[in-house]
Amino acid sequence: MTLITLQQVSLAFGGRPLLDQVNLQIAAGERLCLLGRNGEGKSTLMRLINNEMEIDGGEIIRSPGLRCALLEQEVPAGLSGSVYEVASGVNDVDYSHLEKILSRLKLPVEREFASLSGGLKRRALLARALANDPELLLLDEPTNHLDISAIKHLEEFLLAFRGALLFVTHDRQLVRRLATRIIELDRGRLTSWPGDLDNYFRRQAEMLAVENRENLKFDRKLAEEEAWIRQGVKARRTRNQGRVEALGKMRQERAGRREQGGKVKMQIHEGLRSGRLVAQAQDVSFGYDGCSMVCDLNTTIMRGDRVGIIGPNGVGKSTLLQLLLGKLAPTGGHIRLGANLEVCYFDQHREQLDPTRSVAENLADGRDTVLINGQPRHIMGYLRDFLFVPERARSPVAILSGGEKNRLLLARLFTRPCNVLVMDEPTNDLDVETLELLEELLLDFTGTLLLVSHDRAFLNNVVTSTLVFEGEGRVAGYVGGYDDWRRQSASSDLGTEPGERQVEMALKSDPGLDMALESGLRSDQARLKSARCPLSFIEKHELADLPAIIEALEAEQTAMLALMAAPDFYRESPAAISSHQERLIALEKKQAQTYLRWEELEARAARG
Repeated sequence: MTLITLQQVSLAFGGRPLLDQVNLQIAAGERLCLLGRNGEGKSTLMRLINNEMEIDGGEIIRSPGLRCALLEQEVPAGLSGSVYEVASGVNDVDYSHLEKILSRLKLPVEREFASLSGGLKRRALLARALANDPELLLLDEPTNHLDISAIKHLEEFLLAFRGALLFVTHDRQLVRRLATRIIELDRGRLTSWPGDLDNYFRRQAEMLAVENRENLKFDRKLAEEEAWIRQGVKARRTRNQGRVEALGKMRQERAGRREQGGKVKMQIHEGLRSGRLVAQAQDVSFGYDGCSMVCDLNTTIMRGDRVGIIGPNGVGKSTLLQLLLGKLAPTGGHIRLGANLEVCYFDQHREQLDPTRSVAENLADGRDTVLINGQPRHIMGYLRDFLFVPERARSPVAILSGGEKNRLLLARLFTRPCNVLVMDEPTNDLDVETLELLEELLLDFTGTLLLVSHDRAFLNNVVTSTLVFEGEGRVAGYVGGYDDWRRQSASSDLGTEPGERQVEMALKSDPGLDMALESGLRSDQARLKSARCPLSFIEKHELADLPAIIEALEAEQTAMLALMAAPDFYRESPAAISSHQERLIALEKKQAQTYLRWEELEARAARG
């Protein structure tokens, strides 16, 4: 069943349209990820779907009585009262349903909302959005301020959610886990990409390559016609009026073309080389008011190390950074710092930005130029590298989107020479393209990186080692990124996420608390038990047949994707579109199950 349809919808705020005759259908049960560069209008589109804005043109058709709810990117100002009061602050709430949601989200219902951490506030607002049992749930950066354990729990919660989802996120792992379809907002147009994130990246690159070739071909033709129209008197006498009119139309078409925005250009202002040793902790402990935050820490950080710091919110990650940088004296043990350290710090709370001053003033404190690797750059040219046009550069920081504020923080940070880069949650609100460019920049950085992040893909791609908070002040070191830590600790209970052991205890005390998580745990235990058994006669035949089954599923999936990528696909009836989408989802699920079974039988056959 189709829940909402956008037909030729347009919306503008004085300049070029944010939405330019876009079309979209969302069917029941779909999980759509909305991608696009910062400032393209993703949040605006979600508010429009939530019936909070009027459109300039086109039509929005909603199913009768559609229940829709939106979790916004920022926590609204002025919310007060207990968590229970904030979560129930909507009309027509089924209070028994609300109490189940509060329990599943593990919220402290009696606490004052204003006293909560950023992550708990987001969870309370998610409960508020879910309170009226929406058929369509809109989530704008739902993982912001959540730690890894909370993000994984959110994934499981949303996988079990029965309604449709439309979500914006920078978390690529969340996209891979949840999305059944990806839609992209680019230059006012909305395109649909059936399949997973990797398929989107591949097919988007192909589409942009075709677009660039067509634009070059058009521009060459236009240049030829412009040369013809400027020929001498003899040519003017034989001028073809139809050709002149065609040239006029080509000029109009070229003037109306919306070029894809440039890419962010970032480079770190690297300082003098630091000493080989950056920091060494020997039996370091820290605590206050009888609370131990770090106990008996021993670690050595050398020049060029890229260290990820993992742990739940409030556990003491920022405290650990201050200890390692010598900004905080340990209550026990000793910190030894290396020589010639030049530290630059990225602050996730954006406290380094003054919201009342302009972008340019925040960057250079009233100066016209900045020094980048010893070379002067005009601030307007430098800000253009970070996609701030002059008009935007003169705007107050208060009106910027979350992603634009983070880009400004990066621009400001990279004007300062450094050989030790400390980044506290730098990925929040950044679009995927900028995120990947930041990854490349950090990989090329020859200094030392200390990175606090809850973005699992970012940790995997950037860091060479991790320091993990594992409870009761214990901080353990591991080689590699997030997945490497998980593999290294898989043989013990340290393989659970920081904070996950409390979740498991809750599951044991209340089996009905989260059936999706408990079901997954049981299936993992069953697979582990069966992995020790040799293959039976029937299983050997099953293993032999699986490659052909997988090939058939892949062939059908390829055919379905080709069909759904056709320009006229979304002109079919809503029932036909829903049927195709449901079949694709079923194929993807069957394919994943078949691959899992094949890997399991292959592993057992190799051992047997």
